[in-house]
Amino acid sequence: MSCAAPSLPRPRRWRGALSATLLALFYVLPWLRWDGRQALLLDLAARRFDLFGWTLWPDDIGMLLGLLAVLAVGLALLTHLAGRVWCGHACPQTLWMRAFDGIARVLAQGLPPRAATLATRLCWVLLSLWTGITFVGLFSPIHGLLGLPAASGWSGWKVFWVLFYAGTTYGNAGFLREQVCRSLCPFARLQPLLTDPHTPRMLYDAPRGEPRGARPAALGGVQARGRGLLDPVTAQDYVFRAAHPLLAGPMPTFSADRLGDCTDCAACVTACPMQLDIRHGPQADCLACGACLEACAQHQHRAGFGPGLVRYCSPQVMAGQPPRWWRTRTTVLASLLAALLACGAWRLC
Repeated sequence: MSCAAPSLPRPRRWRGALSATLLALFYVLPWLRWDGRQALLLDLAARRFDLFGWTLWPDDIGMLLGLLAVLAVGLALLTHLAGRVWCGHACPQTLWMRAFDGIARVLAQGLPPRAATLATRLCWVLLSLWTGITFVGLFSPIHGLLGLPAASGWSGWKVFWVLFYAGTTYGNAGFLREQVCRSLCPFARLQPLLTDPHTPRMLYDAPRGEPRGARPAALGGVQARGRGLLDPVTAQDYVFRAAHPLLAGPMPTFSADRLGDCTDCAACVTACPMQLDIRHGPQADCLACGACLEACAQHQHRAGFGPGLVRYCSPQVMAGQPPRWWRTRTTVLASLLAALLACGAWRLC
């Protein structure tokens, strides 16, 4: 995992394309066909699960549980090695939050404020309803729900579950938002147990950025004007003072040429969907989505100070140590995943 922070906003376009692709895949899945049947259908009424030509019956419940176990261990191993890439780029809560934000942003640019608000709410409702229909279409044939006549494929329970998932999508992505990740998601509570000092995360380059403060851009960055990097202890002292002003007292006053590259613009805080300040140190609620990295990189690039101050790397790499990809916990998780895959292959033979 590279530590280099980009100076241009290419990751934003990459993240948007990834989110759109994953959302499109979700909405397309119920419509895919395989041998004349719906390719992915968890038909509870018929007690059969169709997974792209592979059919599971009630006596194959062990295979289904094994598949879920493989996915869970694989996610744990991915998080251990690469950080919260699932939370920041592929989690349904993240995807629908970005979709809702994208709708609101586009409509706000093209409509008056009041009309934009009404149109945004309407689009959110329509997207939520289509999400509910798509989700139910994974458990009941989608052509029965939306075929002709449409009423023939609907029952009271199907209407209930469509409205339930539509309401859940609207409430989670439109109102609860970051509170889902912060308070409701069980994986967010388990994630710290899967990481170690060698797991990548969003980190602030304090030796280069501190002490923070506004100054003329013409002075250049710390490397250009010869100030150089601070030692880590002094840099962390400034970080602590900025994060706890009531406890540490006011920050000393510095001349413009002694300030670090952080101009205290708060662009990273504004961009963060969780409204975290990455400069205060590693955050347990950080989704590693890269929004703060992009915002800082753009600001530093415009100011001519070099690469951004936010980097996606492990604390050990930030401290100048070489990365370690294989650790004790890596061995445990990889061995467990290999054992599950071996048992599944033996069961299929």
